[in-house]
Amino acid sequence: MTENFYLLRPEQLPREHRELSGNEVACLEPLATQYRRAPEAQTLSATRKAITRLGLRPEDFQAVGEDPEESQGNRDNDRAFLIVRVQGEVMPLLVHSTLQGFATLLDEALVNGTDLEPQAWGQLRAAYNTLFDTFLGRPPARDEEVPMPPPRSTSEGERDALRRWTRGHYVFMSIVQGLSVVLNGLTRDINASDIPSAQVNFERATTIMMGAESALRFTGDYSYNAYEKSVRPTLMPPIAPPGMTGLRWRDHEHLVKILSGMRPLFSALDPALEPYREAFYASISHTYDSHKLVCSSFVGTERTSLLMAERTEKSAIEILDHFKRVRLQLVKS
Repeated sequence: MTENFYLLRPEQLPREHRELSGNEVACLEPLATQYRRAPEAQTLSATRKAITRLGLRPEDFQAVGEDPEESQGNRDNDRAFLIVRVQGEVMPLLVHSTLQGFATLLDEALVNGTDLEPQAWGQLRAAYNTLFDTFLGRPPARDEEVPMPPPRSTSEGERDALRRWTRGHYVFMSIVQGLSVVLNGLTRDINASDIPSAQVNFERATTIMMGAESALRFTGDYSYNAYEKSVRPTLMPPIAPPGMTGLRWRDHEHLVKILSGMRPLFSALDPALEPYREAFYASISHTYDSHKLVCSSFVGTERTSLLMAERTEKSAIEILDHFKRVRLQLVKS
């Protein structure tokens, strides 16, 4: 049985640089240095030690009660995936969820394998390295996105699809929350005309977005038969609430809200930031293409999404194409 995964309300994520500080980030130091490209088993051990060193107690995870900013769809998704929204000291909780997401990724890959190619696995490792660097106040390492062979493939047998589906979402959501933090910083930098800092945060955002792209593929890294047998039944009643949809993931909704607010900034960027915007634009495009690839492998190119069947006759791929166009318009110059 999967344990609860603790996440902050996205509205609580840090907005100011001064919030990314405190003794709690010191536990990330080994991961940002000697373990950033170490073998997965060693890195997993170091990650678990970092969680222990962080030292959060059960009482530090204060579950959020009634939340006016949470929709029913948000609540349904959280409950289905055993995600518990917590409040309290922001940075310790953010560091914990990031470390827990990274540990989940490494453990899942070591135990059950992955068929991701080295480029995609390297992007996943680079995304978490970038988050650790960000929390520690380090500049991005520009040689990060180097291919890394994953720990092992699935040649030893088919993995547990429902476990991968659930744990892959934990990886994706922890990366998305980190991306929101970086975009908050990018917004601040552009508004302050701090070009060097904006360049750094653009680079961070691009690397993390490419990690999100690989996380989507990791989440769907199993066969069509496994999806039909183990995953699809959990998306419909009586297991899932009526009308539950992945379109209502709270952290993704918040990320889109941030990008929407940044649209005027993207349309009037300093020329020195244009190459960085273009790279970020391309990373968003790649992410939606990967989402379509995963979706088409399970529902085909013409089949209606299970969760959207009562809302539209468009295929799942057509819906994702629409979202891709809308999201890219937000970042267009």
